[in-house]
Amino acid sequence: MVPYRALAGFFAKADTVADWESTKRMVAYIEMINREVVKLPYTLGISSKLKREVHLNPTWMQMIQDNTVAILGWIQYEKVRWLQNNNPEVPGLVYKLAPMDEKMRKLGNVRKLWEGILELTEVRDVFTEDPVVASKYDVDHFIPWSFVMNDELWNLSPMDPSLNGQKSNKLPKWEPFFERFAENQYLMYGYVNELPGIHKLFEACYRDNLHSIWAGQELYRAGNSKEEFYGILQKNMRPVYDSARLQGYEVWNR
Repeated sequence: MVPYRALAGFFAKADTVADWESTKRMVAYIEMINREVVKLPYTLGISSKLKREVHLNPTWMQMIQDNTVAILGWIQYEKVRWLQNNNPEVPGLVYKLAPMDEKMRKLGNVRKLWEGILELTEVRDVFTEDPVVASKYDVDHFIPWSFVMNDELWNLSPMDPSLNGQKSNKLPKWEPFFERFAENQYLMYGYVNELPGIHKLFEACYRDNLHSIWAGQELYRAGNSKEEFYGILQKNMRPVYDSARLQGYEVWNR
């Protein structure tokens, strides 16, 4: 019934009601609508079952060809909206349908922020607990980028580049790694709110790495105690982490 149902929006213009119980009568009804009420995008032939033809209206075909980009954009938007509404636990669906080019990822300002902090203090690697070497480190996602599809500051931390390939698309074991990750985040948070120079580097991350409302309004607001900061970070990261596990992401324990 899909070819018939797809035309149902035009039937409201007719004085008579469609008879959905008979495909033969539906074919005749569609012909009547097309002839007497409004030109339809297509009509259906009289052959039986799977041999039935679809006769496209040339004017509609030209309109579709002339507006293909806009029409495909609308279809993509509606598809993403439906999928996201029915899969709220999966973030970044639009990027999973049309994957983001790795070259579009922007971690430059995050690196500058951590470099500024490394000049002031020692930062411990989340996974090795060794000091991060300022001249040799990667900025890594705690929850894999392939799942969150963003470069949000609250999910990033400096790490030993030799481990980055091992971790790859795996989820770090929540304990003890989350607490160490939160400790680095809180260390950054302290310097951001204490030193104007570090705060300026933090502000440079707004455009590319600070889009989550909860992070701006709760996590990085001034005045959080260590316990409050950890609690806010865990409250917002743990559901995303658990959702990734449900989606089949492997847990990495180094």
